[in-house]
Amino acid sequence: MNLYVNGDSHSAGHDAGGPSHSYGKHIADWLNADFVCDAVAGCSNDSIISRTLTYLENNTPDYIIIGWSTWERETWRHGDISYNITASGADTVHSELRAQYKQWVVDNAAPEFQHRKEEENHTKIWQLHQLLKSKNIPHLFFNCYSHFYYVTTHNKHRYDWLDCYVDPYDQWSTYYFWLERKGYASANPEFHHYGADAHAAWAEFLLPYIKKL
Repeated sequence: MNLYVNGDSHSAGHDAGGPSHSYGKHIADWLNADFVCDAVAGCSNDSIISRTLTYLENNTPDYIIIGWSTWERETWRHGDISYNITASGADTVHSELRAQYKQWVVDNAAPEFQHRKEEENHTKIWQLHQLLKSKNIPHLFFNCYSHFYYVTTHNKHRYDWLDCYVDPYDQWSTYYFWLERKGYASANPEFHHYGADAHAAWAEFLLPYIKKL
């Protein structure tokens, strides 16, 4: 049995001791499954989808779990190098991209930009869900920090994810805010990371979803 986990730094177990102390490893142990962690810190959802599709070219996992990153992130390429772009304003990019990056950070502050990015992610994640369903691969998605706020507050179309997505339209169902409500303290407030104890709790929360797949 094989469990494939993808996502950003949260799924990689940053500030928890790495992948071997992450929620994914706990679930893999409970399932007696081999654990593959393809998560990359600071990455965009486009890159998560790309890595997942690449993995599926030569592998058919028994389960997939993906913790989605924040909606604004992008992956830019310059030559042979990929750059993870966030709204922090502090990302390191090639000198030829610096002006573009500075303008992108300014643009990202506009609600219209944020709403568009959220809707784009909403659609792309749905498309991956549909693909995995067509391949009969059990999968579970959750949001690490951002929920679909714009979809919720502007009465946009909500997809029927069945039991394959921990309520994506509710802030308190995200990894970060669920653990905050449970009283866990962030191990690294700058990046909203939690420690190993919180990862164990999140794994226990996800397990009933896994059993339904």
